[in-house]
Amino acid sequence: MTQHVVIAGGGIGGLACALALARAGVSVDLLEQAGALGEVGAGLQLGPNAV
Repeated sequence: MTQHVVIAGGGIGGLACALALARAGVSVDLLEQAGALGEVGAGLQLGPNAV
C-alpha cells in the first residue's frame, strides 16, 4: 500500500517535512497559499553551541 501525505504550508517546516517524506518514498502533496516562494525578511540562526 502506498502512503500519501498532504502538507499545508510551504514554510521551512513544511518544505523540510515534504523533502524528508519524499526521500523515504512517501507520496507528498505540498499546499501553499502564496503564489510564489520568496524571502520575507525572517532568518534562521544557529548559535555556536548548536554547530
